[in-house]
Amino acid sequence: MNTDTRKYYLDWLRVITVALLVPHHAAITFSHIGDAYVLTREPVNSLYFFIQSTFLNLWFMRLLFFISGIAAFYGLRKRSHREFLTERVKRLLVPTLFGVALLCPASAYMLAKNTYGFTGSLLQFYPVFFSNFEKYLGWGHFWFLAYLFVYSVILIGIRKYCGGTCSRYRERMGRLLSAGNGIFLPMAAVVFLEMVFRPFYPGRQNLYADWANVTVYLLFFLAGYAFGSREDFLEAVTKKIGGFGLLGGISAGCYIVLAYIQWRSPQYAGRIHTAGYGYAAFSAFFRGIAEYSLVMVCVGTARKYLNRRGPVFSYLTKTSFALYIFHFVLLSLIMYFLIGIPANPFLLYGIAAAGTYLLFILVFELIVKRISPLRFICGIKSDPPEQQKKPPQRTAPEDLSHEKA
Repeated sequence: MNTDTRKYYLDWLRVITVALLVPHHAAITFSHIGDAYVLTREPVNSLYFFIQSTFLNLWFMRLLFFISGIAAFYGLRKRSHREFLTERVKRLLVPTLFGVALLCPASAYMLAKNTYGFTGSLLQFYPVFFSNFEKYLGWGHFWFLAYLFVYSVILIGIRKYCGGTCSRYRERMGRLLSAGNGIFLPMAAVVFLEMVFRPFYPGRQNLYADWANVTVYLLFFLAGYAFGSREDFLEAVTKKIGGFGLLGGISAGCYIVLAYIQWRSPQYAGRIHTAGYGYAAFSAFFRGIAEYSLVMVCVGTARKYLNRRGPVFSYLTKTSFALYIFHFVLLSLIMYFLIGIPANPFLLYGIAAAGTYLLFILVFELIVKRISPLRFICGIKSDPPEQQKKPPQRTAPEDLSHEKA
């Protein structure tokens, strides 16, 4: 496949993964497995919610970092280091600051009222939010953009100071990974990092005390950059879908069982991440295998079956980053009014997820795309006059997309 031909399957992966954030965060409201701004008074001990949250957490954010690494490769092919970092500031740091300044306090306000009994106004809550930043979930889901900016700076440092050494190493690595079963070798690095760091740093997405996530996500980002630079890597992934699927299925199943034992067993109740190192390392071993395998399954399957434009492709790619930015506050708003209704939690879960998608479309069409600052934050540009009658082309940030990838 020509590397200069746009790889639509990566856009589809990004769109699908971002869309999955809605049911993922909706489930947390009921299961309490993770962080959400609106929680039920008591967790719903549902096997479905547990499996959904645990399974998605194995791969979907790692997949976004992998895609972002490929995006970085294509972005740096036509930009200098300075231009690339300037673009990153606009497309990553500006949306993060917007989110932390406006959306996170609004979402946390619902957490304060629903969970902590706060009775003041949103304006009165602002100083409370910033003085209790982590208590109210800090930068929320915008952690991804902050991490991605840091990784982009690291990548520039590697490119700048390694020079030709990196190119020679990439060639040797290319011959190793593209031959036989070599494409499975990076899995060992993921497993190593998970076993070394995960038992001690279960994950808070705060950069300074999150070494398991920091190192594993960085590895996936750099792997994406390397895979983007060599089409034979991606071809090898496609050829090994079956092997990755088998490994991913077995290892994910083992990890979910171990996590469920921790979650439900009286011995480990309330201690999901504080069991002895041996148990945690054993669980991290399966986790690392599942993470790499499932990401490769997604990439290989999409490359094989989704490398084409669909009828709604342009609209989905244009709105995907905006959905990432706004989905949590919209979902939290819907959940805030739903959780008091005495109804089946699965019914409320479905209503909340579907309602979030519908409310987002209204917000996007009526507000976001009509206000220039919001268009800028969401990476939306107006089409040139000669193209306005054609299907819209998205110019979403490279962290969640790619350029001619």
